[in-house]
Amino acid sequence: MNQIEAIKTAKDGLDVWPDLVRYAAECTPIEDIPADDLQRFKWYGVFHRQQRPGTFMMRLRAPGGRLTAHQVRTIAEVAREFGHGSADVTSRQNIQLRDLVLHDIPTVIARLEAAGVSALQTGLDNVRNYMGCPLAGLDADEVIDTTPILEAIGRAHLKVREFSNLPRKFNLSIAGCREDCGHAQTQDLGFVPATRLVDGRAVVGFNVLVGGALGGTSPRLATPLDAFVEPHEAVDLFVALLRVFRDHGPRGKRTQARLKWLIDAWGEERLRDEVEAQLGRPLARAGAPAGHRTAGDHLGVHAQRDPGLSYVGLHVPVGRITAAQLTELARLSERYGGGEVRLTVDQNVILTHVRDQVLPDLLDEPLLQALRPEPGNLWRNLVVCTGSDYCHYSLIDTKTRAVELVTELERRGVDAAEGTRIHMSGCVHACGKHHVADIGLQGANVRIDGRVEEAADIFVDGRLGPGGRIGTRTGDRVPMTGMADALEGLLREREPALIPLARA
Repeated sequence: MNQIEAIKTAKDGLDVWPDLVRYAAECTPIEDIPADDLQRFKWYGVFHRQQRPGTFMMRLRAPGGRLTAHQVRTIAEVAREFGHGSADVTSRQNIQLRDLVLHDIPTVIARLEAAGVSALQTGLDNVRNYMGCPLAGLDADEVIDTTPILEAIGRAHLKVREFSNLPRKFNLSIAGCREDCGHAQTQDLGFVPATRLVDGRAVVGFNVLVGGALGGTSPRLATPLDAFVEPHEAVDLFVALLRVFRDHGPRGKRTQARLKWLIDAWGEERLRDEVEAQLGRPLARAGAPAGHRTAGDHLGVHAQRDPGLSYVGLHVPVGRITAAQLTELARLSERYGGGEVRLTVDQNVILTHVRDQVLPDLLDEPLLQALRPEPGNLWRNLVVCTGSDYCHYSLIDTKTRAVELVTELERRGVDAAEGTRIHMSGCVHACGKHHVADIGLQGANVRIDGRVEEAADIFVDGRLGPGGRIGTRTGDRVPMTGMADALEGLLREREPALIPLARA
């Protein structure tokens, strides 16, 4: 039994809340809190940051990336009062708060929950944030509005004891759009829209993908379960698969405990058989895919389904946002739109239900000079993990290095083709999803003249969608001091007609 399995066997993660409250009330020093309980705190979204002793990160759920203006304003107030005034938008449509101290944690959670924001079960061996299309219910070309399904999944899973001790984390996406906004191929379980003939009529539902996981040394894209479910059946399949994973998923080595390893041992056909046994009925075989594009970035101004309304996607550089910016987003969403903010898998934000007649006024707002609707191509699809300033796994300061890198490329007059994805992860856990980028960087260290310097391995030609594939490693431990040279060469080589040959 590995250490985490022993911790869960001794006491369920959901049972740590009274202890957390007691430690906070007594201002217990970190060194006096049992290490096992620090791990269990993650069931409540509370993560001790070893490189900032005595401080905590809190990861907040935003199913499908949806937040109301009131919720965004509350998050901003909490970040300002308790978290040094900054937060991160993640590649899983979460928001993460920083620099919290234990004494404040119960107050923070109470404030957030009063606004309908939960941090529950956002860490360790739980089902993480339920990802979906940020335009659910708004996209004129949408196949299925998955909002009620995401809500039902939450009711089926959160605080349900039978699912509070999984072998490892479990990632889920369910998107009913044609662009795979939930990046289903990167998930343990992904639902993608499809149609199938049932009793002679065309029925809209989902095909099912399983076993995607980018972290570790064996990244894998999800593969078809060869199953089709109608919308009202999606939650049942989720629950059935979760039970199969709970009961049969490997629990020996932490590095081999994800669903992909169970599929590696069983194959998709046996996994489907076991899910059918849990359901008590056979699954229909896969239907015809209803999607036809790989996920766009949702930036800029676009018409919604309802006439006279638009959504405006705003770029959040490297996903880091201030409390002041969050407060202003809430204000703008109420003044110009429908009073909500939606988060994307590219770490950006969307203002929805903007009336067309007020669009010019919104675009003139000062905040949109910092969170630009139309950033340059190098910035547009730049995705960056948390980095070493807040994550002890990361080998490099990803956010600082990414900003420096793109700024230097711009200074040199280097551009990229539209849609070029540059992703950066600080370590092998791949939270920046570098394996599915056109250019992916994975943090590393290299010794130069006796000093340990930040570096990165370079991967190219990763992609999602039809023909999806894991990127190929082309560079090992390239020092960050020379990374601009390396990327300039790659970008010029790929799109010579678009990139000026002379440096600015």
